[in-house]
Amino acid sequence: MALELIGILAALGSAATWAVGALLLKPFAERLPAMALAFAKGVFGLGVLGGLILVIGPANPSWTTAAILFLSGVLGIGVADTLFFKALRELSSHSVVQLMLLGQVATIAMAVVFLGESLFWLQWLGVGLVILGVAIVLMAPEEGAEQGADARATRRGVLFGLGSVMAMAVSVTMAKGALDEADALTATWLRIAGGVVSLFLFAPLFYLGRGNWLSPILADWRLAIRFCLIATFVTLGGFFLSLLAMKLTPLAIANTLLSTEPLFVLLIMALFYRETPGARRLTGSLVGVAGVAIISARTLFT
Repeated sequence: MALELIGILAALGSAATWAVGALLLKPFAERLPAMALAFAKGVFGLGVLGGLILVIGPANPSWTTAAILFLSGVLGIGVADTLFFKALRELSSHSVVQLMLLGQVATIAMAVVFLGESLFWLQWLGVGLVILGVAIVLMAPEEGAEQGADARATRRGVLFGLGSVMAMAVSVTMAKGALDEADALTATWLRIAGGVVSLFLFAPLFYLGRGNWLSPILADWRLAIRFCLIATFVTLGGFFLSLLAMKLTPLAIANTLLSTEPLFVLLIMALFYRETPGARRLTGSLVGVAGVAIISARTLFT
């Protein structure tokens, strides 16, 4: 019971961290290339987590487990993080976080298709509520958005966000089984390593003829330090705590608590930015979170 309580607190901490991270990282996403941000965040995270592993003592997962976690990182960080930053450039922080709720539905769908799990009618109702909640938020106009170019940017942002969600869902599905053999800290390091290596190998191909893809973030060392400090906070709070939550609690409980990110965003915006959320955004957030709770209800109460 004590371990499960730690897992519950870890899930809530992860949700709060991702909410804060989305708000703090948005100015960087608007100014710097998405791949450069994902790479810098990964490199710094590797250093921090590597130091912690050396202090605590390294684990020795099998080569198969390590390979699965590494490939999971290629998708979950190399692909999903890059698309996340691209979406953050085009959409508000709240819309991006709300869009991430679809990851819960995508993960469930993959479990049904690839793992042979089944859903009963109440859980399908929950799936529908998640999709409805996301749609309500995304139909709300972005602050300051106008017709034309801004509308096209919003559509691009939604597509980037959906791509990030799908990549992350596949990544989580791959990593879940490997957590039975690897501890959360080592699993997080291996996943980040996969993302960093994939970005180092493939990012230059996307920037052919457009200069050094890392130069914008390296040009201002003060900016780079600020970003790395925030990235460390997100890495430890977001990645590590989410894996710890999935390891110590049933996946349904962890997913339910991790899906509270939109509510944390609304709370932070209200407390620190004095921003009152619109009725549509508040309604969409509550509908989406209620949907995830319904999806998990059978596991939570049996």
